[in-house]
Amino acid sequence: MKRFTFRLERLRELRERAEREQAAVLGAAMRDEQRERDELHRAQSEFDRIGEQAGEAAVRATLPAGTLGNLGLARDAAGVRIDAAAEAVKQAQVRVEEEQGRYGERRRDRKVVEMLKEKRFDTWKEDVSRAEQKDIDDVALRRRIPNEEKP
Repeated sequence: MKRFTFRLERLRELRERAEREQAAVLGAAMRDEQRERDELHRAQSEFDRIGEQAGEAAVRATLPAGTLGNLGLARDAAGVRIDAAAEAVKQAQVRVEEEQGRYGERRRDRKVVEMLKEKRFDTWKEDVSRAEQKDIDDVALRRRIPNEEKP
């Protein structure tokens, strides 16, 4: 019997490759999101540290107004970094969601072609099985006919 061939194999391969490439893009987006989350955590830690330092300094001694002003400016700058990092995290989350959607589409496209391949393979197997059964029946019929003709 002839081998099973799927005429859309090249399309299946292309869709599989597109899915793998999209998975890589999604992975990069997820790593970027994690990096942004880490940066937000660092900014929050810095903000907390500056607040603790200002509190400790105020308790230990009276500070000149300029020093208190500088501590306030440092804390404000840390707050700005927190806001910027939080916005970057939101943007990274949006990108991850978009890439997940694209990955889902690529995965679905590949699965559609693979399901078609499976159906065609099952049909091919049935056809081969019928052809083999027909050959077996023909052989059996040929063996029986000569035996019936002998007296």
